[in-house]
Amino acid sequence: MQKTTQLAFTLIELLVVVAIIAVLAALLLPALNRPKIRAQGLYCLNNTRQLMVAWLLYAGDNADVLPPNEDNCNPGNWISGCVDFDPGNTANYDPQSLLDPAVAKLAPYTRAAGIYKCPADRSFVVVSNQMLPRVRSVSMSQSVGTRVAPPARAVIGPWLAGPEDSNQHLWRTYGRLADITRPTPDSLWVTVDEHPDSLNDGAFAVECGLRGSAGKLVDFPASFHADACGFAFADGHSEIHKWKDARTMPPVTYSGTLKHNVPSPGNPDLAWLQARTSALK
Repeated sequence: MQKTTQLAFTLIELLVVVAIIAVLAALLLPALNRPKIRAQGLYCLNNTRQLMVAWLLYAGDNADVLPPNEDNCNPGNWISGCVDFDPGNTANYDPQSLLDPAVAKLAPYTRAAGIYKCPADRSFVVVSNQMLPRVRSVSMSQSVGTRVAPPARAVIGPWLAGPEDSNQHLWRTYGRLADITRPTPDSLWVTVDEHPDSLNDGAFAVECGLRGSAGKLVDFPASFHADACGFAFADGHSEIHKWKDARTMPPVTYSGTLKHNVPSPGNPDLAWLQARTSALK
């Protein structure tokens, strides 16, 4: 009777095959993710363009006056409420804080809550054991907009040179389209996607007075698009900007515990933001 020999992999051979598969997967995954990242970036650009159309329409209907954008969570700003991770805070998941004209001044010009959020933002709150996505990732520059109470006056811009700084009055704020001369409209950013753990009210702060080795990051931008972030500018165009410094991109914890007003000396990303946020009067 002839014996048959069964061929089988040894343990070492199996481990080698598994290792090769793991290496190939690691090489292929970035290539497979690139189309998704690109698609999300295009979707984000479309959202911010729609927001800028709404922003410009508001100014056109209000004698050149820009929508309110105070440094608080009160009703009457361009959006209403603060975003955090508190399940008791309905502004986290209720689109009425964005779409109700009674509390959000930009609401009559925006019909879809989705344009207020980057599609790559995965932040959520847990309400009654249910995971609800947060409704907003976008914020507006604290140098742009008006105060809620009439008469129409430009925002104070409390963080342009530091809180309650005596040099605060040296920096430009923009309450009307006609005010936007330096930087020019194509170089003055209006909205940005904010880091999920930095996001709170509807205003994003950039401290312009402290530069170089004294620079500080007050609020943190998002880096949803492969270390890049969506911006919209006063002329209506949008772009995705790539960050260079790791300090601009702290890890996302979805906890809201990220510290603000953090020293970041010599950060080129901060310099880029400062040049496009305001100018000396």
